[in-house]
Amino acid sequence: MGFFQRHNEISVQTIRRLPQYLRILYNLHGYGRELVSSTALAQETQLLPIVIKKDLQAIGAPSKLRAGFKVAGTIAAIEKFLGWNNLNKAFLVGAGHLGSALLGFQGFKNHGLEIVAAFDTRSEVVGSFLHGIRVYHTAQLASIIEKENLKIAILAVPAEAAQGITDTLVAAGIKAIWNFAPVNLTVPEGVRVQKEDLSAGLAELCAKLR
Repeated sequence: MGFFQRHNEISVQTIRRLPQYLRILYNLHGYGRELVSSTALAQETQLLPIVIKKDLQAIGAPSKLRAGFKVAGTIAAIEKFLGWNNLNKAFLVGAGHLGSALLGFQGFKNHGLEIVAAFDTRSEVVGSFLHGIRVYHTAQLASIIEKENLKIAILAVPAEAAQGITDTLVAAGIKAIWNFAPVNLTVPEGVRVQKEDLSAGLAELCAKLR
C-alpha cells in the first residue's frame, strides 16, 4: 500500500493513531519485548484499551490468545498498512522557509517517503541544492514528473498559486498531494489530497490557553 492509500473500512481516526502505537512498539522491540497488551499500550497513550484493540485488529496485527499483541508482527502490520515498509519518491513545490524546513526533515524516510526534487520560481534558489536536493524551476514540473514517474507532491506555496500548480500537477499524472498551502484544493476523482492546516492547529492551541 503506497503513501496516502488506505482501506476504505479503516477510519481516519484509527489511521492517525497508528504512528503513536508504532513509536511505542519500536521502543518495546528495542528492549526485547515480544508481546504487549492493549492495556499496557493504553497506559502509554491515554486511550481506552478497547480502542487500541479494535485499531490493531482492524489492520491485522498478530496476537496471542490472552497474552497480547506480538510486538514485531504488529510493527510489520502497521508499517505495511501505512506503506512505510516501501520508500515512495515525492517532490516538493515551493522551496521557501516552510518548504526548506520540510526538505531538511530526515524523518520522512523512516515513514516511507523520499523527497527527490524541489521546484520554485525564484532565480536565487533555482539551480541550487537545499539539504542536498536539487531545486528546479516550476516550468520543468511536467517533464520531470514524467521522466521520474513521480506520483506524490508536497505543496508549500502561497494560497493564490496553489490551485494553478495543482492543475498542472494533476495534468502531469500526480495521484497524491500533501497540501501545506492555506487553501482547499479542487481535484478530480482519483487524486488524493491531505491538507495540513497550520493555522487551525495554532488556533486550537491558543484557545486552550484561554
